[in-house]
Amino acid sequence: MKVARFIVFLSAMALLFGISGCGDSSDVPGGSGEITNPSDIDLTKDIQDGKISGYNNADPIEDQYLAVINYFRSLKIQCDYALAVTGPSGSDMTWNTFLADSAEEHSQDMMLSVHYDHLGSGTGNDITGQTFTPSRSSTPHERIIYNGYQGLMTAENIAYVGSTPNPPSSDVWIKVMEKWMTSKTGHCSNIMYHNLTEFGMHESRADANATGGYKVYWTQNFGN
Repeated sequence: MKVARFIVFLSAMALLFGISGCGDSSDVPGGSGEITNPSDIDLTKDIQDGKISGYNNADPIEDQYLAVINYFRSLKIQCDYALAVTGPSGSDMTWNTFLADSAEEHSQDMMLSVHYDHLGSGTGNDITGQTFTPSRSSTPHERIIYNGYQGLMTAENIAYVGSTPNPPSSDVWIKVMEKWMTSKTGHCSNIMYHNLTEFGMHESRADANATGGYKVYWTQNFGN
């Protein structure tokens, strides 16, 4: 008997260059030991202080993404969403190439279509959406399954940064990660939720568009 798949995906987060758009979280009682307030997270300082095991600018970007994700999961963080945890989330996440492929598909679709949403653009750049008759906008879960992942639970975080006249720096994703962790619409819980154990992430960069600006799009896909 085929088991029904369960999807978790949460609302989008838009960031302007200068990184604004998400409020701070406050301390919430519960759990054992001291709870980390997400608004106190400073990844740049933690990286400079050498607190993040496995992070190395010489490593492939996938290794850097995974090191930062697992650093968050090692902390006692209280998220502001229903899947919040009050202590360490458990084991480290592992990198999954199928989840990374689905993240790449969606980041590329958003970048090429100048489209920002969890749903695909419904254009020819929405590869999964083109497999339907008639073609339509793909959902996160459909993209993840289409790209070969066979887990029972999936989740997605997305973000973008726009800037002008110069493109965002190569490490701006670190600030995006901080904003995901202070988000009040579920991004933090996707990262911390102990039942999500596999991870893939992709960044797509657009050159100056019609408005004269630059945009960078990120997709994180999670599964179990």
